[in-house]
Amino acid sequence: MKFMDFCAGIGGGRLGLENLGMKCVGFSEIDKNAVKTYRDFFGEEEKNYGDLIKI
Repeated sequence: MKFMDFCAGIGGGRLGLENLGMKCVGFSEIDKNAVKTYRDFFGEEEKNYGDLIKI
């Protein structure tokens, strides 16, 4: 199953879902420091869709 990581923070929720066998296809986070940490943990592959209100 695929999922989007909304209000991603640094990716804690993503870790749990991936441990259940799911695949992240993108994320949404507006805090620049959280985005940097998220990308440090998970790489640059997924698109950050930014502000949920604008999706």
